[in-house]
Parts: sequence; C-alpha cells; structure tokens
Amino acid sequence: MTFRNDNLPTEKNDHFVNTTPFSDKPLWNLLQQMDSFFNQFFNHMNTLPPALVVNTSETDSEVIVEVNLPGCNRNQIQLEIIRNRLRIGIEDSLQEEIKYETHTGRKQFYSRREHIVSLPFIIPEKEALTTFHNEVLRITIPKKDTQRSYLTINE
Repeated sequence: MTFRNDNLPTEKNDHFVNTTPFSDKPLWNLLQQMDSFFNQFFNHMNTLPPALVVNTSETDSEVIVEVNLPGCNRNQIQLEIIRNRLRIGIEDSLQEEIKYETHTGRKQFYSRREHIVSLPFIIPEKEALTTFHNEVLRITIPKKDTQRSYLTINE
C-alpha cells in the first residue's frame, strides 16, 4: 500500500514550491522577509564591540588589573572606585553629518562596555597607580589592611 499526498511541497530549483492550486506568494514573501530580518540581526551582533577581557594577578603586596583596549584612547576610559569594587568603563560615540542636495542626514553611534572587579579589601584611591600605554590599561592596587583571619568549622 502506498501513501500519496498531492499537497506536500516538492523540491524544484532549490526552493520549495507548493503544488496546491492556491497562490502562496504572500506567505513565501513573509518568510523571506523574516529570514532577511534575522540574518541582518545576527550580522549586526557580529559587529558589536567585544566584551572587556580583564586579567587580574596578585602578589604579596599588590593586585594588578590589566585590560587590553585596542583602538581606545585615554579619553574614552572611565575608572570608578566603589569601596572594594573597581568599575572600568569604555565609552565610544560618533556623530556624523552628511549633506545631500535636498536634505542633511545625521548618523549617531554610541557604545558602552564595562567590567567590575571586586576585591576582598577597600581600594585605597590615593595609592592606586594607573597607566595606559600601548593600548593596555594597567591598574596597580596596593594591599592595605588585608589581615586575614579564618573561621573553623565546628561539628
């Protein structure tokens, strides 16, 4: 016994064409527009700036935080100390005006990336050293008042 359904789509020229008598062009156009929208969305996602990669190391007397910031300049960097947390923010904005014969167009772009580093002690603002050289931000934070004590677990 064979099963046959004449209403199933058939493959022709790498596209599915419906064999039913009604026209499916509006539905096909809608699907193509949806595909186009999602393709543009994911292509845009690939052009977003990468997340900040923060490397933290520690010695006996200091904590060193390094961030590689290709293409950034010193004016784009914001550093904020909030007790035991260091917030590293990068802002970038672009405003462009294009004059056409009939009108003027403007493009604006704004991006912001940030990362928060938490430390187990309050960050001394005046003793912290910050340098920005060869697109690498380096923050050296001395350890002050970091006497540690440990708790024992009772049975």
